[in-house]
Amino acid sequence: MLYVGHEKVPVLIVDNYVADLDAIVSRARALSPYPQATGPYPGERHFLKPGDSLMAGYVGPMLNILAPLISDAFEADILGAISASLSRVTTRPEKLTRYQSNPHFDDTSGKMIAILHYLTPTMGTALYRHRTTGLERITEDKLSYYLTSIEHLGARKKYICGSNDDYEMTAAITGHPGRIAVYPSNALHSGMIPPDHFTDQGCQERLTTNVFIRLA
Repeated sequence: MLYVGHEKVPVLIVDNYVADLDAIVSRARALSPYPQATGPYPGERHFLKPGDSLMAGYVGPMLNILAPLISDAFEADILGAISASLSRVTTRPEKLTRYQSNPHFDDTSGKMIAILHYLTPTMGTALYRHRTTGLERITEDKLSYYLTSIEHLGARKKYICGSNDDYEMTAAITGHPGRIAVYPSNALHSGMIPPDHFTDQGCQERLTTNVFIRLA
């Protein structure tokens, strides 16, 4: 268990949860091609439904294993899953929006938790502090203040991959295959996507399972 930054953002790391990761990766790849994400995610997403075999045989059991760990780490019971998806980063840097090229948050309630399962090798995910405001988590009462403070930021046309003039990286979670990272959805974060992720022919595979759950 890690407590990151000035705000002590809780981050739970679980390694080697899946005994046969290759089988999960093969089943995930078999669902290709994934649709282009309609929200802010910079790439492709395949949302899993309750009746899908990967939900019953993989995501559901994973949540059952993680439930007591999450309840203990975040001091709250799990109400249930909001969504689960298989995701690939495919959006080229020059096409990024402002939201995609800066650290972001997914919720302001403090009751939503992100579970990220790395299926293929990747640099991982970083957490950040906004330098001007000092904020590391965006709560509902700080939302307007934060949004006003970043009005000047534009799309950088590159993925943030460490500290810059506007944000300080407070932690880097290495994306080892099989690793699970669990963190509050209101934490400022971003996938670490290096420049060599993209080539003239396409991009490397960054395949993850992304699950959002609601806490009591």
